[in-house]
Amino acid sequence: MNDITLNILVLAGFALIGGLIFYLARRKNAADAQAILQLAAEKGWKVETIRGPLIWGQRLISPHWTLESVLRASGEETGPGSSDVSMLTIWQANAPGSILLIGERQSRADLGAFGEMLMRQVLQQALGADTDGLNEIQIGSDALRQKYMLWAQNPSDIRITPAIESALLGWKGQKPLIKRTSEGLSIEMRGVRVKTDSEILQVIHLGETLLEVF
Repeated sequence: MNDITLNILVLAGFALIGGLIFYLARRKNAADAQAILQLAAEKGWKVETIRGPLIWGQRLISPHWTLESVLRASGEETGPGSSDVSMLTIWQANAPGSILLIGERQSRADLGAFGEMLMRQVLQQALGADTDGLNEIQIGSDALRQKYMLWAQNPSDIRITPAIESALLGWKGQKPLIKRTSEGLSIEMRGVRVKTDSEILQVIHLGETLLEVF
């Protein structure tokens, strides 16, 4: 066997493996999409496809909330043949109120006033609103406070029920960012696009649990 024949066989092998991976990925995506459609039909949710020049994804709609899971491209190349693509999952409900935020705990150890300033900047970026009067609230179990930070303008507005705590402590994957402002209640996960029925149910379960309290 000469070198040319060997190279052809190697390239053919890579092509076969690549084609198999692509086929399996397409089949899994199709199965996930079908499972979501079936779940939506069982629950009475509406399913919409989001498709535009720079955005693609899916929206689930119930009478009480919406859930969007999207890929978004900036349209600007970050390198030869590539573009800046971001993922976002967001659940939203029309449940406005005073500002509160629940998110993954961030360390401010040994940063003093500078750490406090950085935290304020993070809060303002997350909320898109004035953070004056927003303070961290010590509520819930030690296990919850080790994993999550809870901020509110009115401490009495936060009530962590056993169901909420269980949903947060049992969360699988990237931790959610829960926000309430005058515009409503939301759960965000940046850099994540939920695609399976189990991932979707996890977000919706948390959202509906929050609606029972907030």
